[in-house]
Amino acid sequence: MAALPIRTLHVLAMAALVGGTTMLWYSYRNGAIATLAPARQFEWLFWAGVGVLVFTGIGNLGALGPPGPGTDWGQTLLAKLAVVVGLIGGSVIRTLLLVRASDRENRFDNLSPALRRTLSRAYGATAAVMLGIVVLAEVLAHG
Repeated sequence: MAALPIRTLHVLAMAALVGGTTMLWYSYRNGAIATLAPARQFEWLFWAGVGVLVFTGIGNLGALGPPGPGTDWGQTLLAKLAVVVGLIGGSVIRTLLLVRASDRENRFDNLSPALRRTLSRAYGATAAVMLGIVVLAEVLAHG
């Protein structure tokens, strides 16, 4: 019975991160956001959410038992874990880009169109990879 709250927290954290990255992608793409402040604030939520996802993912795996890597389920899990590692690596780059842009801009208003485009692409790529992870999670959950 303890697995249900862990799974619920896992799904809620993923929903918050997919929603947040999609919102930032769309807002920077359409020029609705012209500052770094929303992205800087979201990065804190993003990394906290990644921590929740990692710990609840381990909890989910513990509740299910370790799969054999030779099974279809185990192969799908390995693919999902590889994509998650790629997401984390790409997100580190995105966060460092944001920190560097904050240092360079030295202000939080009137972003250049090039930086806004770069942020849009970075958050769009993050959202796309996260949606791919959701698809792999669906395959794992329902075969």
